[in-house]
Amino acid sequence: MKKWLVLSFTITFLVLFLTGSGLGWTIEAKEEQTAVKIGVIDLSSIKNQAPPFLQLREKAKANQRLLEEFTAQVLAEHQQQIRALSGDELERSHELAVATQNRIDQKRRELEESYQQEEAAVMAEFNAVLAKVMKDKRLDCILLKGGFQVGGEDVTEQVLKTWDKWGLSFWQRLGMFFTGKDPRTKPSKEEKAGQK
Repeated sequence: MKKWLVLSFTITFLVLFLTGSGLGWTIEAKEEQTAVKIGVIDLSSIKNQAPPFLQLREKAKANQRLLEEFTAQVLAEHQQQIRALSGDELERSHELAVATQNRIDQKRRELEESYQQEEAAVMAEFNAVLAKVMKDKRLDCILLKGGFQVGGEDVTEQVLKTWDKWGLSFWQRLGMFFTGKDPRTKPSKEEKAGQK
C-alpha cells in the first residue's frame, strides 16, 4: 500500500511538473512571434504618376469631349428636324425630343461602360502589383498613407517601379536597362523621321 501511495505521488508530481514546463514553452513560443509589418502607399501620388492611371484619366477626358461633340451633333440634327416640321406636325416635336435624349443617354451609357471596364482592368493590375510588392517586402498589409501620422514602411516608390516593369519580358527589361527606352511606348513621328 505504501508503494502505491509513493508511486501515485510521484506520478502526480511528474505530471504537474511536465504540465507546468509545457506551459512555459508555449508562452515562450508565443513571445517569439514577429511583429506585424505594415506598408503604406500614397494613392494620390500613384494616381498622378503611374502610366495606367494617367491613361485612364486621358480616356475619361476623351470620353467627355466625345460625349460633348456627340450631344452637339444630335442637338443640331434635332433642331433641323424641328424646323422641318410643319405647323400640323408640331405635336411630334415632343417625340423627337424624347428620341434625341434617348440617343444622348445611350451614348453616355456606352462610354461609361467602356470606361468602367478599363478602370476595372487597371485596378486588377494595381492589386496584382500591390500583392507582388507585399510578397517581395514581406509585408502583412498595405494601408493608405493619409490615415497615419507615424509608422509603416512607405512602399509608394516600390509600387511605381514594379508597375513600370509590369508585363515586360526579361529581354524587354534588359533592352530597357541598356537603352533607357520603354518598349511599350510608340516612337513619335519626329523619332521615326530621325531614324530614316
